[in-house]
Amino acid sequence: MVSKMAAVLKHWREASTLLLVTARKTCSNVKPVFVSATAESADAGKGSNLEVLLLKRSSKSKFMPNLYVFPGGVASDVDFSADWLQVFDLLGKDQRQNLFDFVQRGGQGAPMFSRLRDKRFSQIPSEIAFRICAIRETFEESGVLIVRKVDAGSKFRPALWDGASWASFCEDEAVISEWRQRVDRDPAEFLRMCQELQMVPDVWSLYEWSNWLTPLGSTRRFDTAFFICCVDGKPHVAEDEGETVHSQWGSPQDILQQYYQAKLGVAPPQLYEMQRLLHFQYARDLLRFSWHRGQHRVERWLPVRVAIADAILSILPGDSLYPDNIDPEGPVVTLTHDKTVAQLAETHPHAHRTQYIPDSHHAEGGTFAHTVCNINLPGEHVAPKFTHSKSDEPSHTFTPKL
Repeated sequence: MVSKMAAVLKHWREASTLLLVTARKTCSNVKPVFVSATAESADAGKGSNLEVLLLKRSSKSKFMPNLYVFPGGVASDVDFSADWLQVFDLLGKDQRQNLFDFVQRGGQGAPMFSRLRDKRFSQIPSEIAFRICAIRETFEESGVLIVRKVDAGSKFRPALWDGASWASFCEDEAVISEWRQRVDRDPAEFLRMCQELQMVPDVWSLYEWSNWLTPLGSTRRFDTAFFICCVDGKPHVAEDEGETVHSQWGSPQDILQQYYQAKLGVAPPQLYEMQRLLHFQYARDLLRFSWHRGQHRVERWLPVRVAIADAILSILPGDSLYPDNIDPEGPVVTLTHDKTVAQLAETHPHAHRTQYIPDSHHAEGGTFAHTVCNINLPGEHVAPKFTHSKSDEPSHTFTPKL
């Protein structure tokens, strides 16, 4: 049965999140009102390590309280509104159709992209709607507004199908302060803002990165599209002091080290994705990789809990332990094994799993969590990369509810 709401299903809600990555640099203190996607600074990619934005969720949040996550949230009906067609038509109908074709060029996507929706939510591709959602939610939670300005005399011509480009973001403080409050109260205000100010959400610069479905048995479940977006420069971030109470830019290495030293808690998907980002030293490298990998679609991953002799595992498709036929809407699946981590490495060698191992050297109840992946991931994607030294050992780390 087709839902009467764009992104609400019986067992979960659909959502988007954004891995917002910046090319760290120490250049001019002058802050332009609008930073163009094509205006790259001279020192971009010449030695500055990439940084990613994390937001700390409020202790009052019903989902993942006190944890650091990427900005994002649940999709709204307005993200799928046919009125967005007029916004994209500011660029010309040919450009709009090229965009729609481009985001679907890898074939049929994961269920959240390909499933049947009510006719009124089907006028724009779901691939576009969830990108709009990611941009809107990032604006609400962090104040970062990833849009392109369309000037009547000089309409920009997107270069998405010609090669990767940095995302464009607005730093007009008057626009941000006025419209952020309005969008926070009503998601439909994001559409109105774009219509009134002749702005277009910079969906060109968002690339499919992953798709996570909250495990069975969770109180609140979400089917979430993860997009990656690289900006040349560091947008100003201001927490909303509601859902988010603290923000942090940091390299994946620094964030993981803080996690292992129990200085911050990181949600499980974010932990996995941070370990993926260890493959990239510079934002430019990540941008190029995302552009080339964009010809492939991502598949939906549903983590499954496995209790073993000396750890708790969260396993993903491709792992030797992963069930052949798992119903994402079915009963809770909890597997058990009497083997240890070391023994499973011998008997079930194909690993795509996060291991939550009790840390006997430190505080009681502490765990040491890291992901092991020795399989080739679909779509030419990178696997999590794990680096660990004695100095990184935690005194206590967050143990998620798997």
